[in-house]
Amino acid sequence: MFKNHRNLIDKPYLYKHYIFMASYQVNCIDKPKASSTHEQITHIGYYESLDKPRVVISVTEAVARIEANSQAFYVSTERGKTYLTVVKPENGGKKHLKSITDRAGTDNLLTLEEV
Repeated sequence: MFKNHRNLIDKPYLYKHYIFMASYQVNCIDKPKASSTHEQITHIGYYESLDKPRVVISVTEAVARIEANSQAFYVSTERGKTYLTVVKPENGGKKHLKSITDRAGTDNLLTLEEV
């Protein structure tokens, strides 16, 4: 898509969506009951940089940031980065986050430590 960098000079709005969108590794989660396997995650945590404290945001906020294309979140796996996607239930339920499952068949978010 960007074979010719002149396209970016002519269309500076492409910088926001394709080159400079912030991407953060999620390293912890929070849910109402830590041992529950069926309750949805309520918060995710990540570091903006190594010299800043951990940031914890609600899943609702993370969904809004992903849908606005302002930030992306991922989980680190043995295969590399697995980006989080927004799940929109057909029955009109609450939007939530999910990572692509690995060979084990589990959502990689659920393997992270609790906040």
